[in-house]
Amino acid sequence: MLRTTTELIAYLKLEKSERDVTIIQCLVNAILKCGNKMDMDAIFVQFLNNPFDFHYSYLFPLFKKWGDEKVAAQIFEVAISNNRLLDANSPEVLELLGYLKYAPVKQVLVDYIFESPEESDYYISKYAILGLLHFDCTEYQEKIKTAIENCYGKNLFPEFIPALVSKVHHNHKLLRNLYILGSEYASTDCNAGIVYGFSLCGNAGRDYFRKVLFDPGWETGSTGTGTIHFAYQGLKNLGITFKELYNEIKSPAMRDNLKYNFEVFIALLRTRIDDIETEQTESFTDLHALLFKGKNDEGDHFFDLATLVEKAEEAYHLEKLVELKMNEEAILLNFNSLNSFH
Repeated sequence: MLRTTTELIAYLKLEKSERDVTIIQCLVNAILKCGNKMDMDAIFVQFLNNPFDFHYSYLFPLFKKWGDEKVAAQIFEVAISNNRLLDANSPEVLELLGYLKYAPVKQVLVDYIFESPEESDYYISKYAILGLLHFDCTEYQEKIKTAIENCYGKNLFPEFIPALVSKVHHNHKLLRNLYILGSEYASTDCNAGIVYGFSLCGNAGRDYFRKVLFDPGWETGSTGTGTIHFAYQGLKNLGITFKELYNEIKSPAMRDNLKYNFEVFIALLRTRIDDIETEQTESFTDLHALLFKGKNDEGDHFFDLATLVEKAEEAYHLEKLVELKMNEEAILLNFNSLNSFH
C-alpha cells in the first residue's frame, strides 16, 4: 500500500474544518497514478464510516477505477433506501453507481428522471442522468424522446436531459432539433447536456459538436457554467485531438473570430492539464512539441496567436504548466517501469 494512501486516510479523519479539498485531490490523484486496488480497499473502509461526508465524494475516481460489483453493492446499501437517496445532498453517488453498472440502481435513476422529477433538484437530475448513460435504455425510448421534446423552445430546462439523445435509436431528427434548441433558445447556462449529447452520438453527432465548439453563441469555453468540462469530455468521446483543433484555429477561415477561438482552445487545454486520467491520445510531450517548440521562430506560432489576441502572459503560464506535466509523465514512466520490473 502506498504511503500516500496512509496519509490520505489520516487526513480524512481530521475535522472537516481542518481539511483542504485541494490536498485531498492531490493525494487522490497520486493514488490513481501510482496505486492499485489494495489502496482503494483501505480508503473504501474509511468511506463507509461516513459516506455522506461531502469531502468523501472526491474519493469517487478511486472507486471508479478499481471498484467492482461488491464495492457497488456496499455503496448502494449505505446510500440508497426505498429507491431514494438517503442523503439528497450526496447525488454524485448516482453517477458512480451507474458508472459501475450496478443493475439495482437503474430503476432508482429512472424514477428520479422520469417518474418523480419533482423530487430531483438540478444536481440529482444531473447525476441521475449521467448515471443512466452507462446503461442500455432500449425500454425507455419513448420516455426519453418525450423528455427531450419537452425541452424544445425553452430557455431553461433539466440541463442534462438532452444528453440522453445518445440512448435513442434513429435520433437524427432529435439531434437536429437539439441544435436548434441550443442555437436559438437555450441559455448558455443550460447547454452542457446538449454539447455532451452530441459527443456521445459518434458520427451522427460529430458535425453538430464541431459546429458548436467554436460558435460564440454556445460559449463552450465557459468555466462558470461548467460547459467547458463537457466540451472537453466531448473531445475525448469523439477522439478529436488538440493538434486538429490547433490547426483549425490557425486556419484562414477561422481568423475573423481568432480571439474567441483561441480562448476556447486554451480553456480546453487548461481542462486537459487538470485531467486526472493517464490514458490519453496525446501526451504532454506531444502538446509541448505542438505548441511551444521553436517559439522564438517567426511565423504562425502559439505565442504569435496569443500576442495577437492579448493572451501572451497566459500562454507563457500554460507553457510552464505543460512543462510540469511533462515532468510528471517522465517520473510516472520510471515509477511504472520499476513496478513492472519487480
